[in-house]
Amino acid sequence: MGEFDADGSGDGGARDTRRDAGATRRDERVPAPRTPPASGAAATRRDGEAAGDPLMRLPAALAERYEAVAELPVQGAESDLLLVRDEAGDRFVVKVFRRGYHADREVWAKLPALESPHVLRILETGHADGRDYEVTAYAPDGNLRALIDGPLPDGTVGEIAAQLADGLSALHRAGIVHRDLKPENVLVLEAEPLRLAIADFGLSKVLDESVVFASSSRTLAYAAPESLSGQVSPARDWWSLGMIVRECATGRAPFRGLSETVVVDHLATRPVSADDVPDARLRLLCQGLLTRDPRRRWTGEQVAEWLDGASPQVAEETVEPGAGLPFRGARYARREELARALVDDWEHAAQYFFGRGEAGEAWRSLREWLAGVPDDSRIALVDGPLTAALPPDVKLLHLVLWLDPALPPHYLGRRTAAEDLPALAALADDPRHPDHGLACRIGRDLWEHGLLRVLAGFAGASGLAGVDGQWRAHVAAWNDLAQWLRGQKATPFGLARRLPDAEAGNPPAVLLALLALAARPAETHRSLAEGAARARDAVPEPVPWFLWMADGAGDDPLRLLAVARALPEAVVEAEARARDRHAAAQRSEALQAQWADRERRRLAGRGAAMTRAVVWTLPILAIWLAVSWVVGSLFGGGRSGSGTTTVGIHASSGGGVPFAVLAVLAVIAWGVECGAEVMLARAQGGDYLPYGPWSLVSKVLGAGGRGLSKASRTMSGAARRDDRRGCGVLLLAGTVPLLLLLLLAAALTSVASVMWVLAMVIGAAAHAVAAGVRMHDWQRARKTDPGGAPR
Repeated sequence: MGEFDADGSGDGGARDTRRDAGATRRDERVPAPRTPPASGAAATRRDGEAAGDPLMRLPAALAERYEAVAELPVQGAESDLLLVRDEAGDRFVVKVFRRGYHADREVWAKLPALESPHVLRILETGHADGRDYEVTAYAPDGNLRALIDGPLPDGTVGEIAAQLADGLSALHRAGIVHRDLKPENVLVLEAEPLRLAIADFGLSKVLDESVVFASSSRTLAYAAPESLSGQVSPARDWWSLGMIVRECATGRAPFRGLSETVVVDHLATRPVSADDVPDARLRLLCQGLLTRDPRRRWTGEQVAEWLDGASPQVAEETVEPGAGLPFRGARYARREELARALVDDWEHAAQYFFGRGEAGEAWRSLREWLAGVPDDSRIALVDGPLTAALPPDVKLLHLVLWLDPALPPHYLGRRTAAEDLPALAALADDPRHPDHGLACRIGRDLWEHGLLRVLAGFAGASGLAGVDGQWRAHVAAWNDLAQWLRGQKATPFGLARRLPDAEAGNPPAVLLALLALAARPAETHRSLAEGAARARDAVPEPVPWFLWMADGAGDDPLRLLAVARALPEAVVEAEARARDRHAAAQRSEALQAQWADRERRRLAGRGAAMTRAVVWTLPILAIWLAVSWVVGSLFGGGRSGSGTTTVGIHASSGGGVPFAVLAVLAVIAWGVECGAEVMLARAQGGDYLPYGPWSLVSKVLGAGGRGLSKASRTMSGAARRDDRRGCGVLLLAGTVPLLLLLLLAAALTSVASVMWVLAMVIGAAAHAVAAGVRMHDWQRARKTDPGGAPR
């Protein structure tokens, strides 16, 4: 993974900064500037206002005191710049670091103590809403880039060099290396007379030693050759000053139009010429500052001599042809230089030297070079990991460790010290990040090949061996926990995908989260607790199994990790429940509407139903009257003197009930039956007798007959969904034989008329009871009808 980006963008800055608790700090010695609003500022400047409203919000700690005016058009790889104003109307610049990038707190602590007027004073620093921020004065005249629209006068170039040298010397005395000096990071505080200040300390670093190595994002055009291997020293800033002076003197940006690959090759193999600088004095300054060997490069002492009119000596560039191991257009004779070059271009180096195995020409060149190194440990290196069945990247790691164990631990070109390991977990959880795949590869290789114990051999990384042991203990405990949670009956089937074994996940997010827990237990534990709390709050409604997991997590970091991992499954289930409730409510509303429509149609049919009830009972009245006439004629008593009446073969004694009385009783019986049917029809409305009692009557009423059996079932109210026969059939089955028996008895006995009266009474009562039973069955059917609404 490369360290540099030709256009100044990159993602490595987060690896060299440290976190703090986020306390806000002001520089009490500096009064708040009251710079008037800019008018007519140059269009091409670092801090010109962008059109439109700001696209990002201020941190809460600043939003109470400042109003965002606009985003500034030049944004860094690690931060965004906002133009703000306070209540008095004074304007300031707020630098908000992006998530994952943090300023070095030691740099923040040292900057207020600097006395140089050519280092931009940071008025306020702090941490809010998960991001670091800085507040600085607003420079309406823009940055140095706006002034370089061609070759500048020699005197102006000399003044620029003097002011920047003063600022760099102050930074270096405080132990701070800027590491990103370029025209965009030099603000123009005043144009006449010219007054400059070095700004943008996002990638600055406080040095514990004179030279360290770190991975960081740089603007390649102004980077020193040793930056390619990650070396950080004050000499890097003096090289950058030389490139700025050269650009101001010639009016041409360095390496304009060249690709990153060409620029890297040039810096690694050839010096940067200053022959095109017209002025001899400025040319001498550029030659001294652009010396490739950082140990022989001019520093503040030689620049001060130059400013006083002296001509310090410039080291000559000497390269011995054919010496050293060839790699990427350069030859390396020293182990340390080769190690740094391999780390800087890891991907290419691994495939170049080990991609083709022992058959590769590059491997043979490396082996020959190693044979000439006066170190007997090379034999174990060659016969051991370099010829073993290991991936090329693992072989390269062993080679780099052997070449220069004083380097910080690196793998796949990325620094892998203990403080860098938690970032791998964050990258593995973000598939959209460009380094997502790299982080997953690193995590897999660290686990599968036990590389933390190898990396522990680098300087200051001995603790990685303990991290590896703790990591493997965490993985074993997690696998047991995940297996137990997946086996619980209360948990859903999909939870197995959220809680895999640590080694099985793809991407290995769980594996790297456990690595972060092993490397930084306190910080990661706190982060897991916060993540579990957010997960519980994110579930829109109670999910029993998830609440059980969250309530039982306690302070166990592995259980907290399980809660955070299970969140998506709980959210899916909660949303599914919400959708089911919504669908049920819609179905209920539809059923209510359907029921209301059915009720409206049923009630609208009351009149027709009552008419139908009267009409279909008229045949019953005719039956009662006809039979009463027959009984009255035969047994109702005659008017002859003999007291007997002969009809056919039967003679009555004349002691029966007269026809008139029977007729009245028949009408009463019919009235009871008709009344029962009318009451039933009024209650049932449109549901009453949809087919009529008999086929003939059904056809007359327009309902369509379906046979006597269907008519009888309909009359009894039993023609329901289950098609069971109701009490109407039982009534007919009981009444008709009874009538036949009564008629037979009437033909044989003198009390036939009395029995007929009794039959009419029983028939009317039975009809009324049957109507009540039909009413009950109808009401029960309405309650259990799946197509109706609940009553």
